[in-house]
Amino acid sequence: MPLLLQLPIWLALYRLLADTAAGAPVGAMSTELVASLGAATLLGVPLAARGYVGAGWTHLAVVAGIACVTAAVTYFTQKHLVTPNLVTADLPEMVARTQQLMPLLSALGLVVAGGVVPLAMLVYWTCNALWTCGQSAVICRWFPTPGSPAAKSATMRP
Repeated sequence: MPLLLQLPIWLALYRLLADTAAGAPVGAMSTELVASLGAATLLGVPLAARGYVGAGWTHLAVVAGIACVTAAVTYFTQKHLVTPNLVTADLPEMVARTQQLMPLLSALGLVVAGGVVPLAMLVYWTCNALWTCGQSAVICRWFPTPGSPAAKSATMRP
């Protein structure tokens, strides 16, 4: 359900960044603001640049590095903070197996998406992944789901 709520925001952000990266003003983004985004860089790579292939090795290193960091944080969050906080006892076996594959599939999806989205979107995803990791750590530690492995380990802590 949270993914379904975030999907329209991600799509709107993608459209905004894609259109402004192409140089087109959108909504409140005036021509000056679009030009400002076009001139903004991260470690020498324009925020409007897309994909892994660009202006040399620096471009590849920055984009691949950010995509891999985002994928790693997302994998860690889902594997070590979200999954232990799920109650899978009453789930069918196929659903439980799918839940176990989700961290890897999400991480791989982010690495693949890094090849198509503007760098600004990757930066947003990285910030979002870091925030989600912290939020999930707090929830897993102090507010675990009753009956989950996280709740069992929380009761064993002093």
